[in-house]
Amino acid sequence: MKTFLTLFASAALTLSAAAHAETPTSLTEGFDDVDSLSGWVLDAGTTGWFQGNELLGSQAGAAGSHIGANFNSADLETDLIDSWLISPEFSFAGGTRLTFYTRDSAEEGYSDTLDVLFSAGSGTATSGFTTSLFSITGEAYPDGWTRYTYDFTGTGTGRIGFHYTGDYETASYIGIDSVAIAAVPEPSTWMMLGLGLGAVGFAARRSRRAAAGAGLALAALGMSQGAMAHDTVQANAQVNAQANAKDKGMVIVRDAETGELRAPTPEEYRALVPTAAAAHERKTARGIVQEPQVQVTKNGTRKVNVADRAMYSVLTRNADGTLTETCVTGEAAANALVNNTRTAQAKEQRYEAQ
Repeated sequence: MKTFLTLFASAALTLSAAAHAETPTSLTEGFDDVDSLSGWVLDAGTTGWFQGNELLGSQAGAAGSHIGANFNSADLETDLIDSWLISPEFSFAGGTRLTFYTRDSAEEGYSDTLDVLFSAGSGTATSGFTTSLFSITGEAYPDGWTRYTYDFTGTGTGRIGFHYTGDYETASYIGIDSVAIAAVPEPSTWMMLGLGLGAVGFAARRSRRAAAGAGLALAALGMSQGAMAHDTVQANAQVNAQANAKDKGMVIVRDAETGELRAPTPEEYRALVPTAAAAHERKTARGIVQEPQVQVTKNGTRKVNVADRAMYSVLTRNADGTLTETCVTGEAAANALVNNTRTAQAKEQRYEAQ
């Protein structure tokens, strides 16, 4: 009787594994290395799509193990974002499920939009993506990694297009991770899988050999979940030469004297990200310079978009003990205000002393 149970468990496991083999995953991508993507089409703006920002983590894998895009994707002339991320061609037959995760930068006062569309066939022309699957925009954009799924039916091949849009002044950052396209298992597949596990579980109570079979069944179940493994990468916050050449991502430098991370000086910024710096200089030459708008959050925090400029807040203590805050754009203006204030205070003190 023990022999019969063991053989029955093995047969059921074989059938369930064979049934699962008929529903393979057509596409999985964890964006561990954006520069090494195979089959993907990245239609870029000024900076386009890049390896994710480590500060936003990832849905799975190492920090920064996602693909990102931000306001620097905007066209230099129109300031509008129109960036496409197109998947490799995949085949499908019957029910198919798209799964992906996305999030924004969680900054208040900014608005990003991501449209997810489908195009039949192998073409990559953006005009072919006419079937809308999702549209995520504004306050509806999640500020933490959120899962989206879409089920569709049919037979053939196609591609998924992720279309990022927005405006240079109001857009911030989006990340996409753990994209998977897989056939939806038929009900008979799940029934067969359940039959195999049930038989193995019953046999496990009767013999050690069946217990070993149960371990195999659990391993098969784990593989059927389609879990993605991400390679561990060493996080490095310092800008390296490869990143410098591509003008991508957040720019920070490690101070040679103190070893601390800091924002780059104007000269360092121009050397590290010449494209973005040149874009700002062209806008300035055309007179397209908008003063940063300070936003005050509910908890009193003052925020400002410092994409390629900085605002400084100078506090001055008045004679009556109150504080006066003045916001100026640029380090030179801030230093000048501080020096002028000190000079005025010194003159006032000398006058009072007389």
